[in-house]
Amino acid sequence: MMRRCYSSRSFYDAVIVGGGMVGNAMACSMGLSKALSSRKVLLLESGDPKPLKKTPEYSNRVSAIGPASVALFKKLGIWKKLEEYRVKRVDRLEVIDSCSKSAIRFEQPNPDNEIAYIIENNAIVAFLSDRIREKCPNVEIKTKTKVDDCALKKPAALRIPSSLAELATLKLSDDSQVSTSLIIGADGVRSRVRESFDVDYTAWEYGQKGVVATLRVQAEDNNSAAWQRFSKHGPIALLPLSDNLSSLVWTTSDEHAGRLLSLTPEEFVDELNHYLTTNASQSPITNQILDLADCLLSTVCGTKLTRVPIPPTVIALQSDTRAAFPLGFGHAHSYVAPRVALIGDAAHRIHPLAGQGVNLGYADVSTLISCLERSVRDGADLGALTYLSDYDSKGQRHNMPVQVVCDWINRLYRTEATPIVFIRSLGLFAVNKLTPLKVSLHMPRVIFANNVFALNLSHLHISLISAVEITKIRCH
Repeated sequence: MMRRCYSSRSFYDAVIVGGGMVGNAMACSMGLSKALSSRKVLLLESGDPKPLKKTPEYSNRVSAIGPASVALFKKLGIWKKLEEYRVKRVDRLEVIDSCSKSAIRFEQPNPDNEIAYIIENNAIVAFLSDRIREKCPNVEIKTKTKVDDCALKKPAALRIPSSLAELATLKLSDDSQVSTSLIIGADGVRSRVRESFDVDYTAWEYGQKGVVATLRVQAEDNNSAAWQRFSKHGPIALLPLSDNLSSLVWTTSDEHAGRLLSLTPEEFVDELNHYLTTNASQSPITNQILDLADCLLSTVCGTKLTRVPIPPTVIALQSDTRAAFPLGFGHAHSYVAPRVALIGDAAHRIHPLAGQGVNLGYADVSTLISCLERSVRDGADLGALTYLSDYDSKGQRHNMPVQVVCDWINRLYRTEATPIVFIRSLGLFAVNKLTPLKVSLHMPRVIFANNVFALNLSHLHISLISAVEITKIRCH
């Protein structure tokens, strides 16, 4: 049974607003940290989490968990539990452009290393919540409770507290109030915490939805590959769940998403298979140039001729798994304010083209925990801006390049204009052929996830120069 706090006015060293995948990870990290073990933490859950039950059916909401997030799970002591429950290892990533013959395959240079693991979101939340209850006595959980309002005690000093003695207060939906040294906003895209503290926020909608579903597929190699095909109606991602099940994320227009949801299961499967395989939109001119470049590189440098892989065949749709969610971009100009830190979707909203939302959120958790532990070791206040600002600068440097590149890739693949198709096809072809570049994209600065990949632009620039130089040497 979850611990609850009943006093109408209580003090906590930190209050975490939002109990999703990122909020629970933050609470668990604070509860297991030796430096923060004496700090009293409150986790506010707006819902009432349901017990996890293993059934043959899979949830339609999954995440591709990258190596850095796996390392966090191991540190928190939930990784073995997740493996015993069910996870699916991704050994390679296949990316295909339906407007040309360009394609790219990513594999880890070391076969023992994975690109990612596909895990159901509800399993991650359940095991984090269990870990908190079992191993984190300094963390209290309050369920079915929302934040009605939060601010510093003196409204006139909303932005700059007159002293560190001035605490933040939260008015909760059960009419209780709590005061705290630090509010951690993990309450998602429409963050009440972010809005309450007037954090500048840039956002827009893409006019797209992500259509998700669980599919039965016929695949080779134990279904160990993640697939991304850029189709006329948007990128289609197939993420392996088991040897014969995959999770779909089809990014498409609002209008087309509505149509997909209205189709019968059989019609839906037929349309999906069509856009996974059709070459009707391919540019003959682009293909001729790619074929010529392919033959030239094969003759001069000894590279293998490009073979466009074929995605798995979808056999059936798992009942009651089709759904759609709106897609947009969001960026908090600052992840911190006096006595406030934002993490996860409250700080940044990213296009699911790279599935980076939760991985970026877990990176936020690791960075913020490090800053809070340092503040405690230095004898400082948890809400001191000196330490929170360090989290802000590190988080912005890590997250913004990924957000920008994902936004750019989405815009690049929303057009079928021949010049754009040619440029993107040539780029994909070049990356696939320049082995040093492709290998360099497996470095820690690159996070592989749900659908494709996100690149640090400066890292890509350096990698491209290095790859071209090495290729010149090989060709001579």
